[in-house]
Amino acid sequence: MKTSALNDSNIEQEISRVEEFWARKAPEAYPGWSWIKMPEDVMLEIDSYHRVARLKLGAEPVDWDSEYSRLGVEGAIDGHSHLESYPGTPGLVEELKEILDRAGVGYIVALPINKFRDEFFREADNWLSGPLADRVVLFTSLDWKIDEPGFVEKACAHLDKCRSIGIRGLKVHKNVGLSVTTKGSIAPLTDTRFKEIFSYAGELGVPVWIHYGDPYDFFFPLEGNARKRELTCFPDWHWYQKNFAEKEYWKLHEHFFRMIEDVKKTNFNAAHLANYPWDRIDEFSRLLLDYPNLYSDISGRMAEIGKGKTLEATESRTETARRLFIRCQDKILWGTDILPTNKLYKLWSIFLRSDSKDLDYTWATFYPGQGDWLVDGLGLEQEILNKLCRDVARGLLGL
Repeated sequence: MKTSALNDSNIEQEISRVEEFWARKAPEAYPGWSWIKMPEDVMLEIDSYHRVARLKLGAEPVDWDSEYSRLGVEGAIDGHSHLESYPGTPGLVEELKEILDRAGVGYIVALPINKFRDEFFREADNWLSGPLADRVVLFTSLDWKIDEPGFVEKACAHLDKCRSIGIRGLKVHKNVGLSVTTKGSIAPLTDTRFKEIFSYAGELGVPVWIHYGDPYDFFFPLEGNARKRELTCFPDWHWYQKNFAEKEYWKLHEHFFRMIEDVKKTNFNAAHLANYPWDRIDEFSRLLLDYPNLYSDISGRMAEIGKGKTLEATESRTETARRLFIRCQDKILWGTDILPTNKLYKLWSIFLRSDSKDLDYTWATFYPGQGDWLVDGLGLEQEILNKLCRDVARGLLGL
């Protein structure tokens, strides 16, 4: 039976634990995540509003010991994570192994953020010689200084070396298409140098995980924006303030699809459901099925996929999401994107497997969350879960 959240000390305590973890513990304990630390004055304002919103919405305390709190997929693959600086930080690799074992996750894809060339190879060597060498699936990335003489040749040689030591993929960050420049202007995704490198990756059997663009709301003014608090915390994500608006947002999609049509022999995972707006997700599902070399992960998008009760109304996306996963069951893979913790994996499991209502999703996203709403579980069937959480990624990664 639902309790009154306004008087529920359990929910207050859980909200406090979320705030403490993301605002203070994570930036200090995990060097690769130190960038998420926010100024105290911003934290005070956000804390208050976040707490009031969650309490008014009646978030249910999460049953962390629920029968649904493990994925129940043998050899599950977290297809999108960031483990920057783990091998060089005492205790983190051992902690990760324990977390993966508890969650029943067999493999985790590690996508580098700010390590290139020699620095990248030093960290890769530590992974490949460590206790999780057979479970951490390593990707590489490039610094995209495309106007440097011989950049394409050097990039392809880098991919050769990576493939020879067991690196399985190439991660492309959102700076490609948004901030990488050539001769003073933004280089479009259709730039021939990008296509040459992506084509060569395909020749090597190396898939490309690409985060292009960003969520639709990030290309609109702050006032009235559903993700205003998130953008206030992370102003660098607000592309509207950098002269990127709706027109530029759709131009990114246009360029991306033109590019993958030209690079047919390379498999692309358009991360985060390609940042497509949810009210046009059926359109994206058609595109997924139209392009044989296109796949997409759902990392970092629990809040968007499961959006239910808001401060204004109730908007359940459960049935639309279920249709998407059923229709595109051979093209969509699971990933988390956020710092791996026991609660992260338990919450994803409950979200995917159960039909729970009014879940607070903030263990599965950066604090303060993507907006003031709760999420509803999807209750996916085992066959769909197996494909989403293992089989599609296994095929792409050659596991």
